[in-house]
This record gives sequence, structure tokens and C-alpha cells, in this order.
Amino acid sequence: MNIPADSRLLLLRVLVELARELPPGTLNSLMSALEPGGKGQDLGRFAATQTMRERLRRLEELRGQNPEIDGQAIAFALRAAVEAAAAMVAEHHAEIAWTGPATDAVPLRRVDQVIYDMVEAAKEEVLLVTYAAYKAERALRTLRDATDRGVRVRLVIELAQESGGKITFDGLQAFRTAVPTAQVYYWPLDRRKRSASGSYGAMHAKCLVADRTRAIVSSANLTDYALEANMELGLLVERAIAGRLAEHFDQLIVRGELISAN
Repeated sequence: MNIPADSRLLLLRVLVELARELPPGTLNSLMSALEPGGKGQDLGRFAATQTMRERLRRLEELRGQNPEIDGQAIAFALRAAVEAAAAMVAEHHAEIAWTGPATDAVPLRRVDQVIYDMVEAAKEEVLLVTYAAYKAERALRTLRDATDRGVRVRLVIELAQESGGKITFDGLQAFRTAVPTAQVYYWPLDRRKRSASGSYGAMHAKCLVADRTRAIVSSANLTDYALEANMELGLLVERAIAGRLAEHFDQLIVRGELISAN
């Protein structure tokens, strides 16, 4: 089938847009219309908006310019695009977590509650990354309970002596006392870049990954202020992204960017 590359690309873009934007029932009707025996003319009848009418008009235009592409092939490509779009949505589901003033229009789960729920549900491992650790007694108890269940807990934390003077309180000893079997890692000064003024960079990331299947990336440190009083924002993600986040920190440890404090 000799179809110009630009026509193939345009056709694929239109099909991906349709797969992402049309409701499932409308997509099924459209694919049936394109297949042998279907009424593949006047595709505009499947559009509920001007944008969709324009997408379908473009599809009809491309079919007219490339008559060698039959409707069955287009329907097959559209089905593939629909499956790919569904898989993408499943892998990239995200939920907002929030601590602070609430609104009636957008009910949100609190950042601290998401963290507690994730740790309590963990069965194999928890990775916690925080810049500061101070008090946060409930969080520490929850992590200790997880280790008592056999869950592997890893902490990546900023240490006072490695912070270049940015923090004066070191939460490492409190964490070691509360969660004695946890593995603790830090970012050594000799692996950090310096700013133009000569200051070292900070280990400022904050996230929690549970069982490599769920993760929350947030503004909250492991402190009582952050978990109870501050205005904090986070995104809860699942599946592939959570696994990739855990693998990223695995590699930072393997490469020596993060080293053990145990």
C-alpha cells in the first residue's frame, strides 16, 4: 500500500484524537460504520461538538485523498488507538491530595491521610524521601508498625552535616530510634553541585512509594507541621509511574549518588 508518509501521519493523529475524545459508545458506532457492511459515509453524524465535526471531516478528507486505505484498515487502526488510550489512562491515573483550607467544589483527601493509608496497606516495601524530619510521631509509629509486619522501609533524608548549613535539626537519630530496622540513605556533599555563589544543592525531594505500585509526590516533609498544619499539595499516582520512581532511587543508590547512613 503506497501511502505518502505525511498522509499516514495525519491519519494516525486524527485517529488518536478521536480515540481520546469520543465517548466509548460513539467510538463503537464509528468503527462499525467504517468496517465492511457499515455505512461509512457522512461520519459527521457521530460528532456532538464542532471540534469533533472538524476531526471527522478531516478523516473523511484523508480517506478521499487516499482511496487505497479501506474502511476496515481505518477501523482496525482506530481500535488500536482506543486500546492504547485506555492503557495510557490506566497507567497514568493521578489523584490530588491536599492539606489546608477545604472547598466544597473539590473534595480532596488530606496528604497526611494518604501517607498513613499507603504505609498501613504496604505489604513488601516503603520508600520515603524527605528533606526534613521532625516529630511526626504518628507517621513514625505507622512506619514502625510496617517494619513489624515485615515491610522493608527505606528512608532518604537530608542530614544536617550534609546540608551546607540549610538545616540545623537532624531528624536521623529520632528516626533510627522510632524505626530501628529502616535503611537510611543520604546525598553526600561530594556528589552535589554548587551554585554560582558556592552554596551546595539540597536534597529537597519529597515522596513516598509503597510496594512500587502507589506513590505520592508532595510538598510535605515528614514533620508535624507539614502533616497537620501547613498548606501542602501532592499528587497520588499508581502503577507504572510509581514503579519507575522506586527504580530511579534504586539506581541513585547503586551509582553512589545516595549512600547508606546505617
